[in-house]
Amino acid sequence: MTRDKDDLWRNFPRTAIEFERRFATEEACRAYWIEARWGGEPACARCGSKRVWAERGGFLFECGDCDHQTSLTSGTLLEKTRKPFKVWFRAVFEISSRRNGISAKELQRILGFGSYKTAWSWLHKLRAALVRPDREPLGPFVQIDEALVGGKGSPHKELVLVAAEADGRVRLAHADNNDEGTLKSFADSQIASDTQIVTDGLASYNSESLGQRPHQAVIQTKQERRESDALQGCHWTVSLLKRWLLGTHAGAVKPKHLQAYLDEFAFTAPACVPSSQRFRSDTVQWQPCRVSLSRRSCLVWMTAW
Repeated sequence: MTRDKDDLWRNFPRTAIEFERRFATEEACRAYWIEARWGGEPACARCGSKRVWAERGGFLFECGDCDHQTSLTSGTLLEKTRKPFKVWFRAVFEISSRRNGISAKELQRILGFGSYKTAWSWLHKLRAALVRPDREPLGPFVQIDEALVGGKGSPHKELVLVAAEADGRVRLAHADNNDEGTLKSFADSQIASDTQIVTDGLASYNSESLGQRPHQAVIQTKQERRESDALQGCHWTVSLLKRWLLGTHAGAVKPKHLQAYLDEFAFTAPACVPSSQRFRSDTVQWQPCRVSLSRRSCLVWMTAW
């Protein structure tokens, strides 16, 4: 009998000790992978038939209807990998369970890679798997702001657009500028059309960039922000992002890779923000929800990549 996928995530190890006990062998890892990818019943990638039998020690399945052979990892993030499943599972556990994330150098040390480049490429593959293309847009109350991160001095910093739900999720985007066209693209891709938006007094936040969404522009002095910050969610997010980039990654994030790091931060943010800023999700299946679920969703999304 196939288990509900929520149960699959909830049963994923929460501690290193549980992880070692649960995934002590490659067989245990493969069984979990099959459960996550096919619901426990391997199926043909060509015709969808479940009349398949295992070959090569369970790494290959041949279809009884069309004779097509389906690899255990074909069409997923692990396609053509030569590393054991247990090593990949441990990498997922490390990147998704640490409050402050993990650097490639630290992952190299933990997994015993001989090359820093291998650890770096693994992290980037996993970061790509953290973003679901059809994820739900933010709403119904969202704050939008922008910030400069990285580098020394404004000419060397990069612009990041920030959208934060009220007591909810965040979205971050690396941008060239904050003109109307850029903000419109960001809002249309990340924010629901009926969302109420709060911004600062930047002129680019208008009907051209935000469309028909209800919009409130709030201009505050420093004293007013201390008493009641209208964009507190965005400001908290930016503050934590800067600490994370400096602390975990030593500020060594190149502009061309910045978006991948922003996606990772948005995924792990529920473990970093204060409790009143915990991220919620109406659709538990793919979205980062509470910490106990978001740590698990990465692995299941890998099987569908």
